Amino acid sequence: MRDRTIAGWALAAFMAASAAQSIAQQDEGPILRPKKPPLAALLVMCDLACNWKVDGEAKGRIDAGGSAKAKVELGQHVVVAVTEDGLDQAQQIAKVEEKRQIVVAIELKPVRDARLKTEQDAQDKARREEEDKAAREQQERDRQARERAAQEELDRLIWIDPATGLMWTKKDNGSDVTWREAFDYCRGLRLAGYSDWQMPTIYQLAAISDPGVTGSGMGEHAKGNLQLSGFEWGFSTNKKNRLVPWMFNFYDGSRLEGVVGEEHLRALCVRHSTN
Repeated sequence: MRDRTIAGWALAAFMAASAAQSIAQQDEGPILRPKKPPLAALLVMCDLACNWKVDGEAKGRIDAGGSAKAKVELGQHVVVAVTEDGLDQAQQIAKVEEKRQIVVAIELKPVRDARLKTEQDAQDKARREEEDKAAREQQERDRQARERAAQEELDRLIWIDPATGLMWTKKDNGSDVTWREAFDYCRGLRLAGYSDWQMPTIYQLAAISDPGVTGSGMGEHAKGNLQLSGFEWGFSTNKKNRLVPWMFNFYDGSRLEGVVGEEHLRALCVRHSTN
């Protein structure tokens, strides 16, 4: 009997508490739950296979020419697509103003084509520059080769005495001549682009003779490695300013005034290299 009485009191207390709570809720009004924002759908398409994002959030992969969808809230969203190799990227701003599907078509091919063209232009420019450089280097090598060949030819034809600056023919005329013939030979000589050659004085001949020089043949002691085939004609002037024939022997350094004849006598010519 006592237990039933206690149970009855507990039931009565519970019902009273429930009634009080119901009255309190009625006084406070209905419980308000936040409404979910309206959502719209983005339909994103790519002309090339790409990985895409919306507002920085990765959304996955889209095949070339394919599409994918994403739910977004109303407002402005940034849609970015990147080719699978990561080299090309394009983005669009999607303005979602009502609850409906918005199509966003991202074209990556023009971006890729522009990049490839820029790279190709850079490669073409680099190739042209390399070709121009190679051409300039070849031209320089050709110029140097021509200069060497010209210098070698010049060295074969003439020698410039560094002590006096006089330019000498590298060889004499190679055959017997009289003094007058030697004189005329030098005046008429056209060599190495010069036409002002002349017969040397005996003093000019002596100045290029050096016993310490070892050459060959009749020019054994001639400076400049001159190729001489006999004794060389020269001249001096007397008190009456007349020309006097001389012979100079480079083999032993001897000289002889007033020589007559032509046996073993040659014409070696000289000019002032500053002219």
